[in-house]
Amino acid sequence: MRNQILFLFMGAVWGWSQPGGASLRGADAGPVDFSNDVMAVLSKAGCNQGTCHGNRSGKGGFKLSLRGQDPALDYVALTRGPRGRRVDRVIPEKSLILLKPAAEVPHEGGRRFRAGDAPFEILRNWIRSGAPGPDSRSAKLERLEVSPGKELEVLVDPAAELQVRVHAVFSDGTRRDVSELAVYEPVGDTVAVSSRGLIR
Repeated sequence: MRNQILFLFMGAVWGWSQPGGASLRGADAGPVDFSNDVMAVLSKAGCNQGTCHGNRSGKGGFKLSLRGQDPALDYVALTRGPRGRRVDRVIPEKSLILLKPAAEVPHEGGRRFRAGDAPFEILRNWIRSGAPGPDSRSAKLERLEVSPGKELEVLVDPAAELQVRVHAVFSDGTRRDVSELAVYEPVGDTVAVSSRGLIR
């Protein structure tokens, strides 16, 4: 009898995954929007969680709103805080918002992504473009589409893995593959899910 692995999975997105809130993007999807893109990266990396800078007191002198609930406040914290090196518009690669989560300088939270990964590139492109703040005219997230979905899936030998894809659909009609920036949480412990949505 062929070995079968049954599992359920759920693709979840930290931060604003509700219609009208912040969303996610691919690294090559055009100009970087603070509310839709930068906030999504901070959520994916866990920076704005209660165990990190989203804590009521922040961490290491840096505080973000819990789970990205206040993009305007987070923008000020990133760009105008007492340690302005968090965003270096002259030499973006020297920005602490890149160096710390990439573990290129000491970071209590450890490595959250690597140089060249989609989150790193989104942040770097945002800084290179002048680090613009939240824009009320930005397209709003209407829904997330997860494939293959929340239905029961079966892997039958020799198949040993399945790639989950997540697309964000916006109020302006655009649709983006945001699979690299989604947060994946398996239901049960019979499978492992990578940070990029590869189920094994």
